[in-house]
Amino acid sequence: MKALNIRLLRRGRSSATAFGDSFAPGAERELQLHNWQGEDSAALYVGQIYSNPPAWRDFLQSLSGPLPEELFTGGAGAVLFLPVGQRTVAVCFGHVHIALDDDAFERGFGLRVTLNSVPRGQLRTLDLATPDAVTFQKRIQASMDSDVQEFGVDMLRDLARVAGGTPSDRRFARFVAGKDTLSITCDVEPETIGAKCTEVMAVYRSHAYKRDYAWVDNMRVIKERDILNRLDAKLFRALEDLREGRVSDLHMAPPEVVNYTEGSLLHYNGFGSHGTNFTSLSIDDYVDELNKQEFHGDISEIKDKHRIRAMAEGSGAFSEKWRVYDCFVFETTVHEGGRNDYYVMFAGDWYFVKRTFRDRVEAFFDSIEKVSIIGPTTCLNERELIASLDGTRDDLLNLDQRKINPAGVRYANLEPCDFLSRNREFIHLKDGHSSGPISHLWSQGVVSAEAFVSDADFRAKLREEVRCERRGFETLLPNRNATVTRTSYKVVFGIMRKPYADGTLGLPFFSKVSLQAAAERIAQFGLPMAIELIQKPASDAETQ
Repeated sequence: MKALNIRLLRRGRSSATAFGDSFAPGAERELQLHNWQGEDSAALYVGQIYSNPPAWRDFLQSLSGPLPEELFTGGAGAVLFLPVGQRTVAVCFGHVHIALDDDAFERGFGLRVTLNSVPRGQLRTLDLATPDAVTFQKRIQASMDSDVQEFGVDMLRDLARVAGGTPSDRRFARFVAGKDTLSITCDVEPETIGAKCTEVMAVYRSHAYKRDYAWVDNMRVIKERDILNRLDAKLFRALEDLREGRVSDLHMAPPEVVNYTEGSLLHYNGFGSHGTNFTSLSIDDYVDELNKQEFHGDISEIKDKHRIRAMAEGSGAFSEKWRVYDCFVFETTVHEGGRNDYYVMFAGDWYFVKRTFRDRVEAFFDSIEKVSIIGPTTCLNERELIASLDGTRDDLLNLDQRKINPAGVRYANLEPCDFLSRNREFIHLKDGHSSGPISHLWSQGVVSAEAFVSDADFRAKLREEVRCERRGFETLLPNRNATVTRTSYKVVFGIMRKPYADGTLGLPFFSKVSLQAAAERIAQFGLPMAIELIQKPASDAETQ
């Protein structure tokens, strides 16, 4: 048995262009080229990848006295390029990955081979990422072959990053795992490496994964530099459109959960705009500052130098800091091979989104009832909006920050909703531009809905809380042991959003993705659901 690490060269790349600048043929640290018997087009590169004095030598000899000068740490490596049909695979040994240019190789090659060869019931390890305002990553490992369902995959939202398991064909391999590189444990000799690579390519070209893992095609993170350059060029053109007064869907959102509320101060730095205070993150303000400062740089300068700093409420200091590039939210298409590929930029990463998946998500979002209960607001954030509604709307009861424990739980402190309406609507509010992932709002609505329909003790406590807050409103809620007429109630998500450049309101694509799972769960409880997009001010600047 031998463990091989195999990569696949991208079309248009050759072995000569597969190395990083320092290790390329003719470079200072080039690897030695050797022939490989039995295949005229094969090429074997071998060399010392690194050789350095150990970092711990200086640390120890400060008290030990001189240590031997010949001590060193090093790593050798080799890569064998083999033609397989019209493609070229690279079999890697040792530390050669340090010398290779990742952009020269197909992304997802190892993952594709793994999922084509490992049935859903024989997975051993799975790495997942869930993109949102905060991207969560997790690794789940099983002690024995297990079904994909046992790994807790959210097939709507999760990206598969790495997978490993036992192939159904043990003659092909005893174990495979991979992301971009395939790790395969199999019976192989030097004379049969070519034949094994031919088998690997046959598995790669298969579409067997669509039977058990079709969801992996929904989205993937883009890492290829040439594709990223094309996408960044489209992003920059959208920014230039806004600077010249044309319409674009490009907008901005914090790339992570933040500890400031919108209404605190923001600065755009890195291009001379440090003299202007802003109280909201806005593409309009950023564009205006670019024009005022007569910025003439390109997207590279924006990525490298432009920053956003925010003053946390009550701190008196600018402590938060992001790249402007990481705050861009943009959706676009790229014409490739006779088709239009769809991409989304979010939190500094570009994602490829399968068109059928995108259409399904958009169709589901369009099918959700849209309501107007709150209406447009001049408030800058969720706290201001709740304060403005409290006591001014007879049809709304403020339950913000009211905490109720479900039955058998002492410290759950579940918030039933922000407002209960006379129409029996449980209204959950969120500032969709500055208060972290909108998916948190969906989760709050799901947990509250489940407690309301399934927990009589929760309903009784909620009724009492409502009665104490405003007599008469409690009659809208069922008694402890009364049957809940579920269709008489509705879960409403109210999201504060700034208008896009064309004046419309919308949600980021990933928020629509996460909403679908929440909506389906609420539907299982038998409760109707609706959304209100609450227009908030587009920008608010104060020049010092």
